[in-house]
Amino acid sequence: MKYSNLFFSDATDRRMLRQGDHIYCFRNAQTYSHHGIYVDDNRVIHFTRTQQDSTQSSSNYQACRICGFQPETQGGVVKSCLDCFLKGQRLFLFKYNVSSQVFKENKSGTCSTTSCDSPDIVVRRATKMLNNGQLGFGEYDLMKNNCENFARFCKTGESKSLQAFSLKAKAKFVFRGLTEQSFSMENAFIILARVTITREYKNDTLQYDKKIIFKSTTKKRIILTTIIVAIIISCLFYKQPRAGCVCE
Repeated sequence: MKYSNLFFSDATDRRMLRQGDHIYCFRNAQTYSHHGIYVDDNRVIHFTRTQQDSTQSSSNYQACRICGFQPETQGGVVKSCLDCFLKGQRLFLFKYNVSSQVFKENKSGTCSTTSCDSPDIVVRRATKMLNNGQLGFGEYDLMKNNCENFARFCKTGESKSLQAFSLKAKAKFVFRGLTEQSFSMENAFIILARVTITREYKNDTLQYDKKIIFKSTTKKRIILTTIIVAIIISCLFYKQPRAGCVCE
């Protein structure tokens, strides 16, 4: 059962989730989205930072009775139940292989034009990062190494955050618009309309997403070419026994 929200994304029933799904939910009045990998049995592996108040003792916080997760003291790559991941918010499924038009219509950080790997590879990557300890995916950084970076790495092998890039692209678009001509309230409103309505900055985000595709495809082609060349060389140097030859 699915239904659309105001950002064109489809909210998903948790009963429809499959192992290796890239899921997310919106936080802070939908200003950003939190991402993770569903690994079955109502569990999610995701990348987060601790939310502990430095003035409070860790003994003052209670762990989830279902999964044992304690967001105030646990950070890095963690495994929690779906309810701890969602925090009461609606569940969404990140989409791959969408068209350029659909990509531009959707909120950044909800879909990608690139393809993704098989569920078993996705879960294996997420589990490996989880087993590497608190710094399994490095230090958390909102703009350079966040939860979307982690989920995208698990799904594609590429650590990218369209959400963070889109924010930078939007800021650059506004800066160029305001500095390339004399400032006026009329021009400011035009720039604001181009950002919020036409969302022209999404063109830069789309190109960034397609660079991910090119890099990933190029890497796969290089690996395939290397294998083919190795097979050809081995065939050329392979010597068959002469007819009638009896080997001792």
